[in-house]
Amino acid sequence: MYIESIDYLDHDAREVYELVRDELPRLLPYLPDVEEVTQLEYERQSDTRVRIVNRWHARAQVPSVVSKFLPPDTFVWTDYADWHDDEQIVNFRLVGFGYEVTGTNYFQADGDGTLIKVTANVTIHPEKFKVPRILFKKVFPLIEGAVKKALQPNLTSLARGLKSYFQAQG
Repeated sequence: MYIESIDYLDHDAREVYELVRDELPRLLPYLPDVEEVTQLEYERQSDTRVRIVNRWHARAQVPSVVSKFLPPDTFVWTDYADWHDDEQIVNFRLVGFGYEVTGTNYFQADGDGTLIKVTANVTIHPEKFKVPRILFKKVFPLIEGAVKKALQPNLTSLARGLKSYFQAQG
């Protein structure tokens, strides 16, 4: 599944980029689909490259028929992000139970503001889920839907969260 989101913020691109890169926990109150983000690694690799590894915990509502087939950490993923300061982009790979997401977030200057573009490819690995063969054709589409429903808002709601954050800052 391919996801793309484009949005505009009335704030300087460098300020927005650095806020998301270095101060992500400050944004959590404005990201309603995120329960927690824990930074596992932060490594400045060069003057223009930073590698950050975060663990995300999403809020997800799962149909009861599906929940018994999902381990508790289904909606927890590790985010491996390579930040390119000279281009103001981040290439990321999210790895969770039974799925992987690769993509790029762009923070482009647009006048006095920032154009934020999020692109992502979601791959779900059906073999990871323990669903009895006889139920697989009925249950797996529900599992796939639950995973996509949890991932998509987390990937596309960044700009909304940033807008709310900046409004709260006055």
